[in-house]
Amino acid sequence: MSSKLNSSGIRVYCLLGDGELQEGQVWEAAMTSCHYKLDNLCVIVDNNNLQIDGTVDKVMNPYPIDSKFKSFGFNVINIDGHNIEEIIKAFNLAKQTKGKPTAIIAKTIKGKGVSFMEDQVGWHGKAPNDEEYNLAIEELKKEYSL
Repeated sequence: MSSKLNSSGIRVYCLLGDGELQEGQVWEAAMTSCHYKLDNLCVIVDNNNLQIDGTVDKVMNPYPIDSKFKSFGFNVINIDGHNIEEIIKAFNLAKQTKGKPTAIIAKTIKGKGVSFMEDQVGWHGKAPNDEEYNLAIEELKKEYSL
C-alpha cells in the first residue's frame, strides 16, 4: 500500500500455500488489497493439496481457490506451477493488470521428480537423510538431464 501511496513503483509478491488459505488473515488481506486497488500486489498460491495434517481438501477445503480470489476482486491466473513458460507469462500478465491485485494459482506436485517424495504428505517439513538426499539428487539429475 505504501508503494501505491508514494508512487515508488515497487511490486509486492506474496507466496501462500493452499493450506495457509484456511487462515482468516489471508482473506482479510485479500479484501483490503482489492478495496485499495493494489495492482502492484501479486499473490502466488502453491496449490499442491497437501499440508502437514493431510490433504488440504480433507482438513479444511479451500476449493475452488480461483473463484474465491475472483469474488474478492482479484485478477486470477491459473497455471501449471512446474512450467517455467507459464510462470513467466503469468508474472508478465500480473504486471500489466491495472486496478486490482493478481492471484496466480500454481498447480504443483509436492516433491515432483523424486519418486519417494512425490505427492507424499509425510515430506511436509521433513528433511531427507544423507541416503535419501543422494537418491533424490540422482533422480532429479535424470529427470532434468543435468
